[in-house]
Amino acid sequence: MKFTNNSARLTRTIFFLFLIVFSNYLSLAENEDFQKYAMFAQNAAKAKPAEPVKTELPLKVKPKTRIALIGNTLFDRMRNFGHFEALLQQGHPNHNLIVRNLAWSADEIDLQPRPDNFANANQHLTEVKADLIIAAFGFNESFAGINKIPDFKTRLKSYLTTLRSAAYNGSVAPQVVIISPIANEDTRGVMAGTQNNKRIFAYSKAMKEICASEGVGFIDCTLPTAQLLEGSKEKITINGCHLNEKGYQKLAKIL
Repeated sequence: MKFTNNSARLTRTIFFLFLIVFSNYLSLAENEDFQKYAMFAQNAAKAKPAEPVKTELPLKVKPKTRIALIGNTLFDRMRNFGHFEALLQQGHPNHNLIVRNLAWSADEIDLQPRPDNFANANQHLTEVKADLIIAAFGFNESFAGINKIPDFKTRLKSYLTTLRSAAYNGSVAPQVVIISPIANEDTRGVMAGTQNNKRIFAYSKAMKEICASEGVGFIDCTLPTAQLLEGSKEKITINGCHLNEKGYQKLAKIL
């Protein structure tokens, strides 16, 4: 009974302390001007034009490089699995690299819907002062079909021209690396690999061609992930197309 009474008193004490801390937090929140942290399309800064630079792989990353990840769900879900950034920092322990994830699920190279007055990609890249941009695209675009690849190549070339022609860091244009889609895998109830991989390989090839012609770095993630899946019983996705933690561990090493 003594133990029970002490436990009850301790619980009440913790509860009241929580209420005090939470009340103080609310008071601070009401007085804090969060408006100054907001980014709106109508007033957020945009990068000035700059002469594009050629990106060659493997990259030589300089100290304090500011890296921006942009693109589709492949990178958006990377927020939940930090293996790539961990390997980046481990490989450059004294570089003080800065990594910012600006990816948005379902984004395409020229289809990126946002809420009204939401700052655009240029403005967000300017805010993070991007020196190096790593972009994951191609998967969503591939659903247009193989017959739309010529259109896709035109769209990608135009997108890269715009992306590479701005000084987001305030001085020079960024280095740019494009990441191809991962290969899909067949899972129970979802034959994603069977249905999608032929298109994905075709779009990955197109991406490689445009990157080569535009002086942009290209990393093929399609073939390496397809090879991982061959003869393996270990699943690397949650649904055939979106990576699980094991999948992101594998992807980090590929990148």
